[in-house]
Amino acid sequence: MLRSIIIGYPPYIAKKNLLRRTETFTREKLNDLQSSLLNKILHHAVRNIPFYQRNISQPKICDHKDPFTFLSSFPIIDKNAIRNELENFLTGPAYRRLKVYTGGSTGNPMAFYLDRLVTRQVEKAFIFDQWGRVGYRFGDAIFNLRGRTPKKGHFVDHDMLFNIYYASSLDLSMTTVNDYITAINRIMPRFLHGYPSTMYQLAVLMENAGRKLQIKPTAVFCGSEKLFPYQKAKIEEILGCKVYHWYGHSECLALGGACECSDVLHFYPQYGYTELLPTGVTDESGRELFEIIATGFNNRVMPLIRYRTGDYAVLSESQSCRCGRNYLLIDEVIGRQQEFIVDAHGSLISATSFIMGPHYKAFHGIESIKVHQHKPGAIEIVIVKGEGFHEELVHLMKNRMKDLMGDRMAIKIVYSETIDKSPIGKAKLVEQELDIRDYLPCAFMDEGGSTTCCN
Repeated sequence: MLRSIIIGYPPYIAKKNLLRRTETFTREKLNDLQSSLLNKILHHAVRNIPFYQRNISQPKICDHKDPFTFLSSFPIIDKNAIRNELENFLTGPAYRRLKVYTGGSTGNPMAFYLDRLVTRQVEKAFIFDQWGRVGYRFGDAIFNLRGRTPKKGHFVDHDMLFNIYYASSLDLSMTTVNDYITAINRIMPRFLHGYPSTMYQLAVLMENAGRKLQIKPTAVFCGSEKLFPYQKAKIEEILGCKVYHWYGHSECLALGGACECSDVLHFYPQYGYTELLPTGVTDESGRELFEIIATGFNNRVMPLIRYRTGDYAVLSESQSCRCGRNYLLIDEVIGRQQEFIVDAHGSLISATSFIMGPHYKAFHGIESIKVHQHKPGAIEIVIVKGEGFHEELVHLMKNRMKDLMGDRMAIKIVYSETIDKSPIGKAKLVEQELDIRDYLPCAFMDEGGSTTCCN
């Protein structure tokens, strides 16, 4: 019954119908569609959002018949602008505002609002559409290893509405891996879903324990981190199925995923408008990096126009794919790089699961965050205070972390004025002095990016 309600919810079904109708549009038709969607959100913003009313002169609203030209008159905004003027980005009644906290891909947390009645329902329509490329049907059983932690005394929590079984990604180790295998075999999910780092960790631990699943999943869904080729190969080898990955973020402005035919990310033109700004920086292969600036179509409560995501893209050389979708194609997004911390027992913990997954309320007043580790079972959490910082929320965050980790991790909070960043503005989430290869028995990556056996 509840699933029927979700499927029939107007924003969800409207987007599903739009995707079905426009998936094979020509580039010209997709451009016209984006023009219409962009025009609506820009005019909504300048008519209703104080920040844009102050920054966009009213005559310009009528002068620009082309929304792409009109867009260029909007300032590029970032997390600091939103932190400093959060209330000036909002419109609509309070009951429509759903407050959300994000850790961000570069350790720069932020609080913002989504449309309670629309944004997440629309998000589900797009995510399920992506997953459908590898066979997912709404209601299929999923075993989930991400940031959610089951209630005490439970190995898994079952979300009956979406038929998702949540297990802790923080407790995965050589001593517990058999429990995870037993749970997966008992549940018999069609799909597994987790951070790439966690799913890779599961695969390596299974390999080291000489275990295989008794079932054959249809696919493994990997999101929220960059998926490296060596990880994809190992997960597919051990779990015996395809790995599907995508790029998105909590702000719900840009979304792109692989397809049936390739691992290239296909960015949805129906979801938002993505600008790629040249940086003048190249990666180690000589490919140019473009900064991702995004404008979302699905959050009228707090529309973000020309938002600096903090992520960088490498364009695909070919902008056509055998799948027939004429979407923007991106080979790689350089964003949240998964990193591990080591507990007192020598087990690896995904930093994304531990730091970003729980979405602590303290993020509202934190400008930047980084984890530093120089010995197993002990970490320093380095914090740069931001607007609205509350020390009591940091204490609550630390207590929650201690509750999650118990005696496996000593946690110290350290305050700093700044956190170092790379030439393109990326800040590592983890400054790790330990050699992670010493704690994962085999098949970990060497400095050159190839797979190495560490036995």
